[in-house]
Amino acid sequence: MKYVYKGLDEALRCERPVDLPISLDLNRTDDLVLWLSAVRVYSFGMMFAIDARYKDPALSLSLGSFDGRPTFTHFSAPLLLGLGFADGTSVTTAQKTRGLLLELRSAESRSGSVRGEYLLVPTPPAGPIEVATAWPQLGMDEKVVTLDGGVIASACESVTQLWEPKRQPKPDLTSEQVTYQPQYQRGGWFGLRLD
Repeated sequence: MKYVYKGLDEALRCERPVDLPISLDLNRTDDLVLWLSAVRVYSFGMMFAIDARYKDPALSLSLGSFDGRPTFTHFSAPLLLGLGFADGTSVTTAQKTRGLLLELRSAESRSGSVRGEYLLVPTPPAGPIEVATAWPQLGMDEKVVTLDGGVIASACESVTQLWEPKRQPKPDLTSEQVTYQPQYQRGGWFGLRLD
């Protein structure tokens, strides 16, 4: 870890990550496709996106945590995702692992498609990263592909700290200090369009 923070929110706020041009096909059936993209490396971990497309737009796909429900109606069961590292450790979305965090931070879905953003903490060690996926309820068998962890580990050294973390008390705003109108420069780009 290159920088020290008092929590995950502070760490995410204080760094500009390194974006890597990685797009990796993870798994595929005749009706369902999964891929990994949008890899952003921080000094303390990484974020990445997983996209899924399903042939039938009537089904709402779920990337959330597996909760053991045996049946599903118009929502799918969650995707099973796991990462295995060169040092022998691993983490999955199906079970918490001590010392490692793999968390779905956000998901956006539309008819038959979903995109989720995952956070992995800490940064994986250099070496190959196994990315395992399975979606049995949708007919997708387990598949493991390999991601180059060396690229991620080296990108970690190029992360920029935006500012030193500093805790400040929340401002005590009175109603006169709260502005409800957008503030912009008169005569500028926004001014020409909003005035």
